[in-house]
Amino acid sequence: MKLRYIFGPVISRRLGRSLGIRNVPYKVCTYSCIYCQAGPTTVKTIQRTQFYDLRELIKELKDVVKFTEVDYVTFVPSGEPTLDIQLGKAAKLVKEFSKKIAVLTNASLLWLSDVIEDLTVFDYISLKIDAVDENLWKRVNRPHESLVLNHVLNGVKEFTKRYDGLLTTETMLVHGVNDTENHIEDLAKFIRGLRIDKAYISIPVRPPAEKWVKPPTEETLVKAYSIFVKYLGEKKVEILSNLEPPPSYRPKNIIDYILNTVATHPLKLDYVIELLSSYYSNPEEKLEELIRSGYVVVIEYLGQEFVIRKIKFGAGGGI
Repeated sequence: MKLRYIFGPVISRRLGRSLGIRNVPYKVCTYSCIYCQAGPTTVKTIQRTQFYDLRELIKELKDVVKFTEVDYVTFVPSGEPTLDIQLGKAAKLVKEFSKKIAVLTNASLLWLSDVIEDLTVFDYISLKIDAVDENLWKRVNRPHESLVLNHVLNGVKEFTKRYDGLLTTETMLVHGVNDTENHIEDLAKFIRGLRIDKAYISIPVRPPAEKWVKPPTEETLVKAYSIFVKYLGEKKVEILSNLEPPPSYRPKNIIDYILNTVATHPLKLDYVIELLSSYYSNPEEKLEELIRSGYVVVIEYLGQEFVIRKIKFGAGGGI
């Protein structure tokens, strides 16, 4: 079965076995973050839109869930999931499967009442907060020109007062950009004022949109962790600095699994070889075939090789 909207499940550091939903086309977003593993944004917008036939998405999900054991169904496209005007409706339908649902959002539209209403349906929400300084926010996240940082941060504050599910924040630190001690302290102070369950500190471990992006030094990462613990407490702070392992089960169609996964979630080259080796006697040759056919490319980042989906731009700017 050819999947348009569903990928995985992947082994998530936070969500266990997470089945992904691409509810927004590549690469439609409110931001164009310098570290984004999906590459630069091709359509930057704040306009909520209908991107798909809801019946088709739910049918595809039902077909996959029947044969797949998952902990969460997660809305995590290669763009901003809250741009999907059907997000709330889709989330309610997914919950009828008795599945826990999650969404990973950059939190840029939480000043919109309809976005807030849609998000209250979810069991787990991750909010991205990379900067609380206007200049750093523009440098790291490169937001849509009509967005205002104060509106975004106020929206985050108000939303966290209303939401009663599992709520986390994620802060991506980039070397030489938003990783100064003063800014990290400002971030920790802001997050302390939110009703959250966990604050994650992330570093870029996959190939970023901008090649010059690098993770902070180990010393800076330890310092950031210490500052967050100072303001939030040790139980509420965790560092995300490792890649997820490959799946511990045998996907029915390994090629579809790989292509659907790396479209959103780049995988280390040796993971892909390991997956293919269970299905093909010469996994390297099979990967070369996918590369020659224009489905994937292999790129290097920080001394490691990754397999990602080759971007093919059509009329809609998608893959």
